[in-house]
Amino acid sequence: MDTDKKIFQYLFLIFFAAMTGYTFLLRTAFYNEEGFPRAQGSSFRIIGENLAGDYAVFRLLEKQTPPEQAYQKENISDFLYKTAHVDNRFISFASPMKSFLSVPWLSMDYNSFCETWIFWGLVLFGLSLYTLFPITKTLLLMFSLPVAFLSFTTGGWGVYAAAGVIFALSLANKHPKWAGFFAGLCIIEPVLFILLATAFFARKQKKVLFISMGVAGAIVVLSLMRYGFEAFTASFKAGVLELYDKPCVFSSLFSILYCSGISIITASVLQILLAGGIIFAGIKLFRQPLCPSYVQNAYLCAAGCLISPLFYLADFGLFYAGIAFLLKDSEQRGFLKGDILFFTAAFSSIYFESYFIQFSDMSFQMLLSVFLLFISYRRSY
Repeated sequence: MDTDKKIFQYLFLIFFAAMTGYTFLLRTAFYNEEGFPRAQGSSFRIIGENLAGDYAVFRLLEKQTPPEQAYQKENISDFLYKTAHVDNRFISFASPMKSFLSVPWLSMDYNSFCETWIFWGLVLFGLSLYTLFPITKTLLLMFSLPVAFLSFTTGGWGVYAAAGVIFALSLANKHPKWAGFFAGLCIIEPVLFILLATAFFARKQKKVLFISMGVAGAIVVLSLMRYGFEAFTASFKAGVLELYDKPCVFSSLFSILYCSGISIITASVLQILLAGGIIFAGIKLFRQPLCPSYVQNAYLCAAGCLISPLFYLADFGLFYAGIAFLLKDSEQRGFLKGDILFFTAAFSSIYFESYFIQFSDMSFQMLLSVFLLFISYRRSY
């Protein structure tokens, strides 16, 4: 890369790192030191809103509450009212695997748990970026990409999904044991784990695949032993119920269609067709012998954002893992026409999100994920 392009790239990252950091500080100003919204009647409920529901479920499961009761939104909301003194509606369908991996921190009060959760999410995401980029660029990307911001504002697990997939895919060749370990941790998001396992199988990375399945299997078995099979079924039922009861809180094709008045059956069929088309195109992309692995990785991340109907806004942290892979490939092979505009839109997406939803009833992150699919496919030749 010539000097002028390198200087421009660093100035680009510095600008967005400063803007995202400033936006993060503005958002925190809406909360007091206890994590509660300062303004009465605010749309904010509690710091890391969705994580609060997950935290309540985890605590209820640890108290050996029957899973069917633990995942009921009334019991979740009542628990948070008694422990955090916040009166609002909270839901969760977080998998028991998430609860099992969170056990060491569940003795904390919610505010401390949330702070720890945000801190380690940012740290792990930064460390994962370091497997792709030098330290200076890693630090800039760590703060300029709005991954941590999305997780902080909603309490979603996208920052952990992004970190896990980058670790798993970037370490697969040189450090297969570590790659398998991090891929196994991604079992907390089953769809993402299946995509990773499929990628390892397609690339004939047998050692990584074997270790990842071993780690994932151990987590599932230990979670079953701790919470029982009923916790898994209750989690699934809670997710399906929320999807049909409050579809507009999700950011998927199904939710967009269902919220616009299309029937459940039609929306479900179109979601399945979308998933099938993405998988079919992905198979063709992974079979191309000259397609760079970074491009394949970016496609996989975009696919993970679009296949599942149970996809929150914060889950699009996975999209920015794809941006990191695409940026790495662009550095090595050069930028194509329109790439700079796409990267600019991705880095500035949080500033357009609310306006885009108002005018289109669709998440801007989802639109960018669709573009990432096409850009990855275009760069595969």
